[in-house]
Amino acid sequence: MNLVLLTNLKHIDVEVLRKLEELKYNVSVIKVSDFRPENIARLLGDMEFDYAVIPGSSPYDYSNLHVRVVKGPISIYTLPYILSVVSIDNLSPKIHAEKVLGDKMKLIIDRVYNEIIDSYTGTFTIGGLRIPKRPPPILVASDIYYDGNISVDSLVDEANYRVSEGADFIVLSSNPSIDKVVYLKVLEALMDNVEAAIAADPGRIDTLIEAVEMGAPIAMSLTTSTLEYIPRHLRDVAAYVIIPERISSWRSRLGQLRKAYEKAVSLGYNMVIIDPIVNPPIYPGVLESFITAREASKTINAPLMLGLNNAIEMADIDTHASTALLIYAATEAGVSIVMVGEESYKARGNTREARIAAKLASVSYKLKTPPKDLGYDILRLKGKGPAQNVEYLGHGLVDVNGLRIDCRRLEDHKYKHIEEDTQRKILEACIPWI
Repeated sequence: MNLVLLTNLKHIDVEVLRKLEELKYNVSVIKVSDFRPENIARLLGDMEFDYAVIPGSSPYDYSNLHVRVVKGPISIYTLPYILSVVSIDNLSPKIHAEKVLGDKMKLIIDRVYNEIIDSYTGTFTIGGLRIPKRPPPILVASDIYYDGNISVDSLVDEANYRVSEGADFIVLSSNPSIDKVVYLKVLEALMDNVEAAIAADPGRIDTLIEAVEMGAPIAMSLTTSTLEYIPRHLRDVAAYVIIPERISSWRSRLGQLRKAYEKAVSLGYNMVIIDPIVNPPIYPGVLESFITAREASKTINAPLMLGLNNAIEMADIDTHASTALLIYAATEAGVSIVMVGEESYKARGNTREARIAAKLASVSYKLKTPPKDLGYDILRLKGKGPAQNVEYLGHGLVDVNGLRIDCRRLEDHKYKHIEEDTQRKILEACIPWI
C-alpha cells in the first residue's frame, strides 16, 4: 500500500519509516506548513497513492476531499504501533487516531511500555533492580514511615500491598529517635518477606551503616559531610542516595550536589543516586527543586530521584492530580525515580496513582506525545465527558435522563422516586459543585 505522510517536522526518524515498511507500506514523506484542506488538496493534486496521513494535531476536517486523507496520531512515532493494531481503512478524516482506537490504545501502550522495560540497561543494578540514569522508564518508590506504633506483621503486609500497587521498591523511613535495634529488626523482616528491594532511610548514620551491612541494597539521605562515615568496604555494595545539606536556591543546591557527587566518586562510591529534595509549593517553592533536578541531569552523571511527598502533602489537592503532574514535570527534568507515600488519609492509593502516571510518562517520552488519549488515564472525578443520557448545559446545570438539575441547589431536588442509576449520574455530573 502506498502511503504519503504529511508532516511539519524537520525530519522523521528512520526507525518510524522502517517499522512502516515492515507493515508493508511504501512510504513517501512530504513536508507541509499549511494543513488547511484546500492546501492539502492542491498539494496532493494528481499524485498516486492509497492514503495520505495528516498529523492528528491538525484541527481541520478532511472528509470532503476527493482523495483519501486520514488523521494519524498526535505523534508520528505512534503511527507504526497503531497500524499494527488496526487497518488504515479504520482511521478517520475528522478525529485523530488515538480517539478512533479508544480502549485499543491500551494494547499499544502496554506494548510500548514493555519494550521500554525490556530494553533499558540501567546505570547499575542493585537488589535485582535496574536503575535508569534518565527516563524512560520512571521507577516508583513507595515510602513507609515507621514510628514504632505498628506491628512488624502489619508493616510487611503494608509493604506487600504497596508492591502489588506498582512500587518498584520500598523505602523504610523512620524517626531518628527510633531505637536502632528495633529499626533493623523491622528492616530485616521486610527484606525477608517482601518481593522487592528495600531501601533504608533511618535518619541516623550509625543505623544506616548497619542496615547496609545486613544487606540493604539502597541507603538513603547521605550528604557531603556524612559520606566519609560509611566504611570503605561498604561503599560499593549498595546504592547511596545523596541529598543537599542545605535547602536553598537551586544554584546553591546544584553546587552542593555536584561537590557531593564528586566527593563520593573520589571516596570509592560506585552507585550513586542524586536527590535534590522537593520543597512544598509556593514557599519555599517547588519550582526550585525541579530546576535543580533539570540542571543536575545535564551536569551530574548519576540517576536522579525526587521524593514527591513534600509537594503532595503540603498542598490541599487530590493526589491523583498532583502526583501525575509532578511526575510529568520530573520526567521532563530528567528524573528516573520518584517516591510517594500513603501515610495520610488523602494519600491512600497514591502508589497506584504514581505507577499509572509513571507508565504514561515513560510511554509519552518514548513516543514524543502528550499523555492524552493513550487508553489509560488518572481521571477519578470529572472524567473526559458526560455519561450516556447526561448533557452539561453550562453554569452548573445538567440534563440527566431528561431531568434538568441545578447542581448548585441539589437540596431543591427530590430524589426519592428517581431510579438509582439516574441518581448516580446526577451525583457524578454534579461533582464540581457538590
